[in-house]
Amino acid sequence: MWRPRFRSDYAQVRLPDGPLVVLGETRSLIIDDPVAAELADQLDGVAPLADVVNRLATRYPVTAVAAALARLRDHGLLVSGPAGTAPPEAAGWDARGVPPEAGHRWMAEGSVTIVDLGAPRAAETADALRSLGLAVTVVGPDGTDDVPVTAQVLVLPSSMLDPRLALVNDRHLAAGRAWTLARPHGNVVLLGPHLVPGRTGCWACLRQRWQENEQVNAFLNGQDLSEPLPQPGRAVLPGLATAAAGLLATELAVLAVRGSSPRLTGRMVALDTRDLSMESHQLVRQPQCPACGDPDLVGKAEPRIDLPPSGAQPSRGDDSRTREPAEVYAALAHHVSRYLGVVSRLTPLEATDNGVTHTYSAGHNFAQPRQLAGLRRNLRGQSGGKGRTDLQARMSAIGEAVERYCGVWRGDRPVHRATYRQLGPDRAVHLRELLLFSERQYAERDRLNAGLGHLHRVPRELGDEVELDWTTGWSLTRRTPRELPAAYCWYGHPELTGLGVCSADSNGCAAGGTLSEAILQGFCELVERDSVALWWYHRSRMPGVDLASFADPWMTACVDHHATVLGRELWALDLTADLGVPTFAAVSRRSDGGPEDVLVGFGAHLDARVALNRALTEVNQFLPAVPGPTSDRNRYGVDDPDTALWFGTVRVADHQWLSPDPTRAPRTAADHPRLTTGDVGDDVRACVRRAERAGLEVIVVDQSRPDVDLAVVKVVVPGLRHFWRRLGPGRLWDVPAHLGRGPLAADETTANPLNVFF
Repeated sequence: MWRPRFRSDYAQVRLPDGPLVVLGETRSLIIDDPVAAELADQLDGVAPLADVVNRLATRYPVTAVAAALARLRDHGLLVSGPAGTAPPEAAGWDARGVPPEAGHRWMAEGSVTIVDLGAPRAAETADALRSLGLAVTVVGPDGTDDVPVTAQVLVLPSSMLDPRLALVNDRHLAAGRAWTLARPHGNVVLLGPHLVPGRTGCWACLRQRWQENEQVNAFLNGQDLSEPLPQPGRAVLPGLATAAAGLLATELAVLAVRGSSPRLTGRMVALDTRDLSMESHQLVRQPQCPACGDPDLVGKAEPRIDLPPSGAQPSRGDDSRTREPAEVYAALAHHVSRYLGVVSRLTPLEATDNGVTHTYSAGHNFAQPRQLAGLRRNLRGQSGGKGRTDLQARMSAIGEAVERYCGVWRGDRPVHRATYRQLGPDRAVHLRELLLFSERQYAERDRLNAGLGHLHRVPRELGDEVELDWTTGWSLTRRTPRELPAAYCWYGHPELTGLGVCSADSNGCAAGGTLSEAILQGFCELVERDSVALWWYHRSRMPGVDLASFADPWMTACVDHHATVLGRELWALDLTADLGVPTFAAVSRRSDGGPEDVLVGFGAHLDARVALNRALTEVNQFLPAVPGPTSDRNRYGVDDPDTALWFGTVRVADHQWLSPDPTRAPRTAADHPRLTTGDVGDDVRACVRRAERAGLEVIVVDQSRPDVDLAVVKVVVPGLRHFWRRLGPGRLWDVPAHLGRGPLAADETTANPLNVFF
């Protein structure tokens, strides 16, 4: 700043023999520095900085003048050069980081080319820009080749998904030219994004995210409808386009003078004209975009996974992650957007912050169903987040939504077609080894499915000669590629409905700051659900847990909150099985004599403290599903038959397996020495060895996507049991008997008739 001056949007008031008070429209400051106060009178944008310093050097040391200048600069109060316009106009341009004289000149001489793609208020927008002094030319989608280099290109579509935008996008990418989108109609007016080839995402990036967030529209587009879909954003009222044009005019000036705008470059502003609220939505550039990126980034991904020592130590945030929740949240928060986000919404489930139970739900972009029942499930579906702190819960919900997003089939992942017979057992894993339904379940599937919720329904059996898509995973056990049915690995894969042989689920899916961390989390989830199945379907009595032995104030507060605020008892069971990975169930029931509304939550981890935390926070996550102490207890707001049956009928006195075994001493923290090594990569290798000793193979499919700053995997361990009702032979029957548990179900006809309800 060779000729500094105060920004015109701030007024300086110097108190007699006092500090400098700086008044701004949205912030004011008190600067208790006599040198800064004198500088306020000297900085006019005309006098060279050296002259200002020399004037003050007779009264103050040069170092003090330099420090005062730096202070004013760091507060964002200084700009360089004279304003050259009237102070009110200069105040507007200074606030936008534009030299006032340059902004004034562009508004008088600038030109705008509007590309009209059928926006209802394109003409009104053009007239409003002309009334401000701008030269405006209106062209159709084919007229973009002759646009003057100096003109700002403003594209006005009727819909942000207008297919003609693809042509506009391609032409601007080829020419390396920036352009701006806007929708000056609808109850929500959309300004931006300003798209810069090579710097921001392009319209194809926008289209992918936008389409996945419009689940109902996508469903309807897949139906055989006789009429085209109506546009929901069709509201048109006089004056709104004029107001939008005024906002756009100043931003176009910023773009013309500076080349970018912090408000519109790579961002879209949504102005809701019904309540005058405004939201900003970031457009994420997708490196794998077929229009502006390299689709081979996911199309030719190598299955091989190497896990050298990572040096990554878990954080001390009691959540076992290698990156602090605040760091990860800052990196992912921009993915929360109802228009352009991986996460369409992030909502707290607790009405007030009680300091103990922190839970969130996150809307996720899921695979598009063809059946109405699937659409209903998707619209109700949400990712859940829980934690000991509000930040952990928010990050947990976002992480789970990102995990779902990365697991959706989009047709850009490598697969190959073959039959299991062609591949053979050394190369491929048969679906029956993954699903583990029994022969009886397959034989009686029609009768059984009539009374089962969708989580537990039995699919058709897959023959060895059926040709299907296969996804290549990497066996950490064998250090070789392994083929898995693609329909088992990806949500929304076409063969889920075409063959009807399975349903994709989240078992073993996990996200993490690193690939090793994601694999560890996915493996622990598989162990957790396996341990639950070994307990649940036999209704075995398991030892309780001495929560006090963990000497954790939060655990103590959690038990007290359930008892004193919620009128509930809370305890934990130790479900640790043959793999030796600490696994717990937390159980909470209402204790005032009415319906007990029993809740259960589970957790597994190499660190028993982390595993127990996960079980307790998962119970807290389910609290919003049941009525509070003074609510109508007959209203659960669920339509899943297994959930309704559980909440409405289960009492712990009738199901002793939900309570600690009174014949065994409670398990303590000392019974579970920490199994972590201090390096997450080494922890994964230790888990693989544990599984191998039990005759189990660990396979990983890397589902990460370049546009999301998290590693996402699906960990598959054939033989480990899901906690859903899959009653085939194997560990479900062999391990509890080997461990000497009791009681034991003799066979599937005597297994627990109650299904896991989530």
